[in-house]
Amino acid sequence: MKRVFAFIAALAICVIPAAAIETLPSEQYRGLAEYWAPTIYQDVNETYLTRADIPTRFDYDGDWRGDNNWENLENYSQNPSAYFSVRETLTHYFIEYDFYYPRDDGPINLEKHENDLEGCILVIQKDGTEYGCLQLMETQAHNHWYQYSNDPNITSGSDNIDGGILLDGYRPSLYISANGIGTDAGHGVKAYDGSAANGGDGIVFRFTEGASVMPTNTAGSYVQVYDYALVSMDELWNRRYDTGGAGHTYNDWGHFHGDTYTDSSCTLPWIKDDPDDGPLYEGIYWSDPAFFIDTHLNGLGDFSHTYVFNPYYTHKITAIDITSCANKDPFDDESDIYLKISVDGLTYINQNHWKDNQAPKNVTKSIFWGKEQAEFGDEYSEPFNTIYFARQDNSEVVIEVLDKDGTSGDDTMGVLTASPAPGTTVTWTDQATSTGEARVSAVIEVQ
Repeated sequence: MKRVFAFIAALAICVIPAAAIETLPSEQYRGLAEYWAPTIYQDVNETYLTRADIPTRFDYDGDWRGDNNWENLENYSQNPSAYFSVRETLTHYFIEYDFYYPRDDGPINLEKHENDLEGCILVIQKDGTEYGCLQLMETQAHNHWYQYSNDPNITSGSDNIDGGILLDGYRPSLYISANGIGTDAGHGVKAYDGSAANGGDGIVFRFTEGASVMPTNTAGSYVQVYDYALVSMDELWNRRYDTGGAGHTYNDWGHFHGDTYTDSSCTLPWIKDDPDDGPLYEGIYWSDPAFFIDTHLNGLGDFSHTYVFNPYYTHKITAIDITSCANKDPFDDESDIYLKISVDGLTYINQNHWKDNQAPKNVTKSIFWGKEQAEFGDEYSEPFNTIYFARQDNSEVVIEVLDKDGTSGDDTMGVLTASPAPGTTVTWTDQATSTGEARVSAVIEVQ
């Protein structure tokens, strides 16, 4: 049966002044983001209001409050939109596309919350052409990442290849599930596999000019095709401190505020984490996609961790070298040392990334992730010793040296701590830890 939306005129339209657009860092990459903008096969579910399955912009209702978006969905037109952001290294572009929905609905309260955001990352290899070539794609569904590539050289690392990429011309095709319950629901993003729409109804969003209009017809299995707009994710990132709950965009750091079914709805990219993807932790895909991708997969070829453009981190930490000054194992046996780096109490680097078994006293060792006896192994494409985090201003950074002990709790060999303010740098050169049992050289840069 053909279904047509009742047209509801927008009561307010948010227009961003041209001057404001120019200040959004990723806007300089708009041409690249438009060129690679994926074709979206969007499933819809009329049981939970079909228009709740149309990706749009957070301020579709003309304000930045997170606690009225569920209610306003039936009072405002929402033009199809996707958020984009870009990072660039010496060898690659990482283009993130995020899809926002005012409602994540379902048959039980556990499935319901105001505001929803899922996304994907395209990894574009620089090849001397204007826009590069698509090397791989990762998508996100229910806090889990899925990896896709048509390159047979790319193999599993901490995560595995889930399939190939179906292209619409040269652009990748995505499938986004509808509202509802189960694994194939809740706006999860995966590679489109050519299947018909669930229930026989689904929309195609294909970027052409960004001339986005409210869809009026969802009849048929991916028959109706609509353009969609690209919006800089800087709009949400720049508001990351608009926290406090009622009347604000965010409830607290990294959570949208919503008051329908839950007070804290949906995580933002800077705190999202897949619990099953190996030694990668909160928000790394946002702040350090090169680290993220190079951990997930192998066979990437020439793959640099040196950023040309990356405004989406707060802390850059470089671990240079370490010296054991004590034999912590029984009978004066040499220590099995590793670094634990944490920010705000959250660990980002540990024995998975670097560990030196039987480290001789007073011998300085250079640090590169994956080297010596790192428990994750030597899986990286090039030697590097940096990591980028996105945390709150004035966060406490702790670098702890530990002796790995297989029979009991690991023994601390002291810590270094700092809470640098934005725009400052902390440099430790052969600095003794709090117990004097190790020395560390490291640099913390905060932007």
